[in-house]
Amino acid sequence: MILMGFLAFAIASRFLVVFNPAWANFSPIASMALFAGAYISNRYQAILWTILPIWISNMILNNVFYGQYFDGFSWGIDFVQVGLLALIPFIGARIKSFGGFIGGNVATVLGFFILSNFAVWAGDAIGYGFSAGNAVVYAKDFSGLVACYANALPFLKNAILSQFVFSAVLFGGFELVKSKSLALQR
Repeated sequence: MILMGFLAFAIASRFLVVFNPAWANFSPIASMALFAGAYISNRYQAILWTILPIWISNMILNNVFYGQYFDGFSWGIDFVQVGLLALIPFIGARIKSFGGFIGGNVATVLGFFILSNFAVWAGDAIGYGFSAGNAVVYAKDFSGLVACYANALPFLKNAILSQFVFSAVLFGGFELVKSKSLALQR
């Protein structure tokens, strides 16, 4: 029941940007991926709980709110995004201390920022697939790469903030519940 609540919350949080663009990248998805890696011992399940909310929310967003950018129905699969998110539970599996918690969150948010924006810059060269007529396509040189990262910086603030807020709630909340529950202490 708790996992279903997390899933619903993660999906719903992705719609904040529809109502106010200032909320772009403020989402618990990466924090949930880190949490899943830390507390779900089955790696396949941890990855599933990571990619399920992004896939479902992408399908809804792409077809209901951003349909003009897609030719026909979008299945919501962004292989770069899903692939990068699927790596985060492996970072979470290494969290064993408060220092690991801080480092894991920093590695998650900065790693995703660096790799996902590199994929945006590389664009069609890696099959990222910019078919939308108004998509920003960067020059495939160093100045284009710098421009891509510079344009992405405003989104990094919300990503960092949400990463630490949601991770503190998830990890801290679970540890608090665990300390009160005999069944979870085993």
